[in-house]
Amino acid sequence: MGLFNYVARDQQRNSVSGEIEGRGLSEVAELLFDRGLTPIRIVERRARKRSGLSLHERLLGRPQLVDHVFFCRQMYSITKAGMPLNRGVRTLMESIRNPVLRHALGDVRRKIEEGRALSETMASHRDVFPPLMINMIRVGEQTGRLDRVFDELQRNLELEQVMQRQVKAALRYPGMVIAAIGIALVIVNLFVVPAFARVFANFGAELPLATRMLIASSEWTRAWWPHALASLVALVFGTRSYLKTPRGAELWGRWSLRIPLFGEILLKATMARFSRTLSMCLRAGVALDQALQTVAGVSSNRYFALQVAAMRDRISQGKSLTVAARGTDLFPPLVMQMIVTGEETGRLDEMLDEAADFYEREVAYDVKTLGDYIEPVLLIIVSAMVLTLALGIFLPMWDMAEVAMRR
Repeated sequence: MGLFNYVARDQQRNSVSGEIEGRGLSEVAELLFDRGLTPIRIVERRARKRSGLSLHERLLGRPQLVDHVFFCRQMYSITKAGMPLNRGVRTLMESIRNPVLRHALGDVRRKIEEGRALSETMASHRDVFPPLMINMIRVGEQTGRLDRVFDELQRNLELEQVMQRQVKAALRYPGMVIAAIGIALVIVNLFVVPAFARVFANFGAELPLATRMLIASSEWTRAWWPHALASLVALVFGTRSYLKTPRGAELWGRWSLRIPLFGEILLKATMARFSRTLSMCLRAGVALDQALQTVAGVSSNRYFALQVAAMRDRISQGKSLTVAARGTDLFPPLVMQMIVTGEETGRLDEMLDEAADFYEREVAYDVKTLGDYIEPVLLIIVSAMVLTLALGIFLPMWDMAEVAMRR
């Protein structure tokens, strides 16, 4: 979507000017004709004007999941009460704390007052509103169920928020332990081992293998740490750049579902979101192929999104959802059984909701027990570090003590 400046004449032959968004000059001209305006001049602008926000607000004030939950909850109340959207958005802006979201809602309100649809105005702020929200609101406008769509979005986002909190809580302790291990390794290699190495050098005896390994590791770290740090930074940025490419994102999406321990949780979470989103679209009255297109568009896993897009193509060719899903070799037996039962009984949305409920409970349980699986691994790592330090440092010290006692 581009931003265009225009000059036109209204039905009274008066000159009017302004700005409008569209995908091209022809679409902008059609939009102006629909408003009863005859375009005289249309010029595309290069960039959207963002003077209402500071650089700090744009970088640090991006809406979080909690902001989207609050927005959907308030919009559900507004649409349920039958309040005009422009008044409702203006009222909502007074209680929005996020500067980026509040700025975007101000633009949404102005364009609604110009006669634009809510989904169309939100689509011009894709960095603020997620694709699922925009697509579902468009469906709600087409079916006249906008309040129900906001209610569904609110529930969906709240469930996602709960899952994110559970994952963060489960990974907080392992993350702190891993960070502490990394800091300890740096301190030991840069300061502790060199001090003992000088003492052992004066000793003049042959050192144990563990001690020689520690000293060699310390010398390498002190000599090459700038190069190692630069290589690590280059590796991180290079990997991130590759994962942003279509091929890299597809490969990572496929292998992320096969990572030991974490891959199973990711697969269950993906199945839960697929089932919940598809059910929500079908309940809102969206056609199955369009619903699958929406699901593919909002998936963060590119490999899974491509598989769902392939399902949509098979359905467009006249195949059933069951046949299309089996062709991907991706869905677990439970989801397949729910799809089969749903198509046979005509209650596909209800069956998908049950599958989503099941996998959400499974993810919640797996996340809670994640620490029980990680703690033994961390214990082994810490024990190996302590054992290496003990063998590498204390064994030579015992030898030195024995030599001193003999003298």
